[in-house]
Amino acid sequence: MLPNIKNIDSFNPISNLIPIQPQSNTGIALDPVIKQILECFPDPVLILDNERQVVTYNDKARKFFNHTITIDVAAKKIGEALGCVHALRKRNVCGETEYCSRCGVNKTYSDVLIKPGNYENEFAIKVNNNGLETTLDFRTYISNLNYGDKEYVVLSVKSLESEKRRELLERIFFHDVLNTASIIFGISGMISEADINKDLERYTVILQNISEQLIQEIQAQRDLINAEAGNLIIYPAVDNVKDILEKTYQLYQDNILTRGKEFVCEYPEDTLIIETDHHFIIRSLGNLIKNALEAINPGGKVSLTAKDYGDNVRFVVSNNGVIPKHIQLQIFNRSFSTKAKKGRGIGTYSVKLLIENYLKGKVSFISDEENQTKFIIELPKKFSE
Repeated sequence: MLPNIKNIDSFNPISNLIPIQPQSNTGIALDPVIKQILECFPDPVLILDNERQVVTYNDKARKFFNHTITIDVAAKKIGEALGCVHALRKRNVCGETEYCSRCGVNKTYSDVLIKPGNYENEFAIKVNNNGLETTLDFRTYISNLNYGDKEYVVLSVKSLESEKRRELLERIFFHDVLNTASIIFGISGMISEADINKDLERYTVILQNISEQLIQEIQAQRDLINAEAGNLIIYPAVDNVKDILEKTYQLYQDNILTRGKEFVCEYPEDTLIIETDHHFIIRSLGNLIKNALEAINPGGKVSLTAKDYGDNVRFVVSNNGVIPKHIQLQIFNRSFSTKAKKGRGIGTYSVKLLIENYLKGKVSFISDEENQTKFIIELPKKFSE
């Protein structure tokens, strides 16, 4: 008899699994009863052995694999099956890389082996989807399954893409955009009461700058959505690196984040020309600067510079702090944030997405006691190459 389920969305078949006796001697992967049970799940489901290897999976999982990666997932580790870029790199073994220590599915898998039961967790993995590296967010349900004299793990994955995107938009439009709009409203009120000869010009400039910031925030989210979908259009043009640095510096020179902190820009001595879309490099540098200013304590220093690096140009955003190791391993994940607030953590993710997938560049960072923290954007001088 089926359980009485009032809300089908909350039904988790894993929690209803009981030990199953083999129906044949062909093994769990070919057992028709197991196949029928797996197809009852509303989401992709995999059965793993105690080595993290995929034994069998349902049709929904097969369709998911065909959408994200093209490898045969049978006998693959769970990270390889899900398309994790760290697991698929040469010489890497799923469950044994430094990134695995922060992986939610790896932790939950280990928990269920240590203490059998039903577990639920959220995790994010980086995948390469048709040449675009992006982050996928999931909720997992994991439980033990005894099949004959062997033990397996059943793992169901539910996509959180729509939920995470909604959280992001809520944060952007209910927090950042609302705050900016409130400032515009306040300034407009001050203008109405201002001394025309003394204050009007100053308030007008502030209003223009804040209005431009509001437009940029909305455009940034539109571009991010297009970038994740592979539809972003860029317009590379020849530009002076000094002009790019100057425009970026002006964005945060008098920003509230710089109060009580030092923010400097070091310009290259010689003329340095680059062919790129300056709109997206300025936005990316701005995101890194904002993160750096938020990360340091009062009295701290953030610097922006660019250097000639052969056929490339290196833009560097530095601050005098050190990022903890466990945060370094997740720094470019979408929705990850050191501030522990839902929907945050989009800055570094969008930088990597735009620079590496669209501007033909590379984003990296170093953070230790010797070098402190430096985020590096390296771009080719000639976009067409």
